[in-house]
Amino acid sequence: MTSSVLRNDRHTDAPTATPRLRNWALRRPLTTFLVLAFSLAYGLMAVLYLAHRRTIPGRSVIDQLPIPIDEFAGLLMVLSLFPAALYVTWASEGRPGVGRLVRRATRWRVHFGWWLLVFLALPALTTGMALVAGDSLRHVSPVRVFLSQLVLLAINFIATNLWEETSWAGFLQTRLERRHNLLVAAVLTAVPFAFMHLPLQLFLGPVSATSLLFGLLAYFILGLLFRPMLAVFLRGTGDSVLLVALLHSVFNRTGNENGIAAALTDGNAHGLTLLIAVLLLTTATAVAIRPRLTRAHRHYLDQL
Repeated sequence: MTSSVLRNDRHTDAPTATPRLRNWALRRPLTTFLVLAFSLAYGLMAVLYLAHRRTIPGRSVIDQLPIPIDEFAGLLMVLSLFPAALYVTWASEGRPGVGRLVRRATRWRVHFGWWLLVFLALPALTTGMALVAGDSLRHVSPVRVFLSQLVLLAINFIATNLWEETSWAGFLQTRLERRHNLLVAAVLTAVPFAFMHLPLQLFLGPVSATSLLFGLLAYFILGLLFRPMLAVFLRGTGDSVLLVALLHSVFNRTGNENGIAAALTDGNAHGLTLLIAVLLLTTATAVAIRPRLTRAHRHYLDQL
C-alpha cells in the first residue's frame, strides 16, 4: 500500500518535464532499481574478472589490493546497489524521500533490548548449539576475541552492510511490503539478492556451469532463511535500517571462517547451528511482535 505522503511527494516534487530515466523510475521504481543495480554490478565485476584472468590489463593492480579479490568484488556490488537505490528514491519520491531513507539508515534511537538482541542473539545461539552438537570450547581469551571481532564487525558494517541493507531492506523490501505481506516480500527480495551475489563465485575457485548453479542455489537458500529475519527486525526496530544492517554484519561475523563461532569452538557444527539459530531467532521474534508484521503497520511506518 503506497502512503499518501509518498503519493504527494511524487506529485509535488517531480518537475513537469522529466528526463526519460527519471520518468521511468517514477512509474516503475523497482524495475528501474534492479536494471541500474545489475547493470552496474555485473559490468564492474565482469571487468574485474577479465583483469583477474589477464584477458584485459589490470592484473598487477588487482595483486596490490589490500583485501582479497572476492571482498573487493563485494565492494563493487555495494557501489552498484546503493547509488541505484538513492537515485530511484530521489526520482520517485524527491528529496523528502531521500531524507526519509537517510533517517532510517541512521535511526539509532531504538529500545536497548533490540540492540542487545542484535549483538548477542546469533553468536550466543550458534555457539551454544555448536557445543551441544559436539564441538569443543577453545581455550582463548574472551576479551581478545571480543575486541578483534568487534573491529572486523565495524569494518564490515561501515564498508559494506550499511549501504547494502539501505538498498535491500530500506528500498526494495520496504516497497515490496506495500504490495505483499512481509514473508512474501522477503522471499521476493531473496531472488535478486541471490543473483546479485552470484558473480562472487567467479573469485572463489574454479568456475564451471555446475559451480555457478550450486552457488546460485546456495545464495537463494541463504536468502530464504536470512531475508525474513532482517524483515522481521526491520519491523521490530521501528524501521531502523541501521540495526538491520548491524544484524547482517553480526550474521557474517558469526558464521565466517574467521568469525565468532569459529574463534570460540573447535569443530564444524557452527555452520549448521547458525542456520538453525536464524530460524529460531526469526520465529521467536516474529511471534513476539506479531501485531507489527501486518501491511497496516507498514503503512503506519511509512507515515513516520
